[in-house]
Amino acid sequence: MTSTDALGRHARHGVTGRSGREPARTGLTVLGLVMLAGGLMAFFNPFAASMTVAVVAGAAFLLAGLTQLWLSFSDRSEALGGRMIGSLIGVAFVLFAASLLVNPVAGMITLTRAIAILFAVLGVLRLMYALRIRPRHGWGWIAGAGVLSLALAGMIVLGLPGAAADVLGLFLGVDLTLSGIATLALAWHKPWVPGEHVS
Repeated sequence: MTSTDALGRHARHGVTGRSGREPARTGLTVLGLVMLAGGLMAFFNPFAASMTVAVVAGAAFLLAGLTQLWLSFSDRSEALGGRMIGSLIGVAFVLFAASLLVNPVAGMITLTRAIAILFAVLGVLRLMYALRIRPRHGWGWIAGAGVLSLALAGMIVLGLPGAAADVLGLFLGVDLTLSGIATLALAWHKPWVPGEHVS
């Protein structure tokens, strides 16, 4: 094989590789832009975004509950006691989902309280870990993060029920915005080619 043939084959493979990457890059770019747009809309209208979170969470709990009930009734290999416990879990999920879907505003308050509890637990755990590793380097940053988590939990609790109208939507906006940026970065990241010199 001549050097000209080798170069021609390499060029053909390079064009094929690039053309094969283009649809994936385009799809990721569109997805990233959609996420960014959704994040901006959530920031501009956090109440509507919070309602969306409550409804989506209700649908997810409903699906999980129905799946749990189906598994409990269809799995005959499980003992009766285990199937009863699984059924009760499924019923609890369905009832919680119904409460979210029937009254999304009350559901927003419930979910916001759950977020406040999560922040409080994270704050306590971070403070405990910081005190455990003290005086190692960086323990103060971990302690500061713990205090910040506790402060956020307190602000959410003190702001209820009004905070429920915005907190979930703002969280959704932050998540969509960061996910959109990460997706765009992934779409336009130059792929590494084996043997290519990295400058």
